[in-house]
Amino acid sequence: MKTNNNTSAYLLTCITNLHAGSGDANFGVIDNLVQRDSISKMPTINASSLKGALRQFCDFKWKDEDDKNARINHIFGPDTARNKKDTPGIGHFNFFNADLLSLPAPSNKQPFFRAISPFVVEEIRAKSKLLGCELSLPSYTHEGDRPLIKSGDNVKIDDFNASINDSLETNNYIGENIALFKHDQFKQLTQKLPVVARNKLNKGISENLWYEEVVPRETRFIFFINKEGNYQEEFDKVIQSELVQVGANASVGMGYVNIKKIEENE
Repeated sequence: MKTNNNTSAYLLTCITNLHAGSGDANFGVIDNLVQRDSISKMPTINASSLKGALRQFCDFKWKDEDDKNARINHIFGPDTARNKKDTPGIGHFNFFNADLLSLPAPSNKQPFFRAISPFVVEEIRAKSKLLGCELSLPSYTHEGDRPLIKSGDNVKIDDFNASINDSLETNNYIGENIALFKHDQFKQLTQKLPVVARNKLNKGISENLWYEEVVPRETRFIFFINKEGNYQEEFDKVIQSELVQVGANASVGMGYVNIKKIEENE
């Protein structure tokens, strides 16, 4: 068990559509909106949602461990809502919001490109530096009006015609087939996320029809955890062992994500 204090970065890839709801009242066509950053308005997964999902996952995966309660209480803090006898306190791991890294954008030449923007990449780099685990991310600039891709002929991505830049950089966690957008164009993509219709039926009769905004599968986020004390290796091992469910609608296959710790050499 590691006992030092450090901050680690993690790549979260959506394997299925994800709905981490904002909880805000909405009087438009879409009833339930996804969580968004309060300033950038980019889709996000709030730290509380992420922490809750990981707590539930670890609680299940460690159910046969003799020190399960010690692990859970140390990492996440005592669950006083479940057990009134627990002493109120906080965990030794601090969870940060998951920041959007890339969004899948449909194309006429292949199923999708991983859309990114200089702004979102720089935001993650700056955050990682402040938290003491600076990530080696490419430095992007974009002066034109078209998204940039590394290769291809007559490629259209969403509603945009693409241009070629064969020196476009990437790395393992940004991924292949990237498309670099100006941030205002990238923001347009994030404002038209898929919407899923949900229906409550009673004996085959619709009692309630509502619409949910979702973050599409193959979207990538990066999040950070500051870890203090024991159980760091055990935690990293278990959350990478299989898919984790985050957000609502697990019973209909939504919110399943793959989590991978970002190592310095990636």
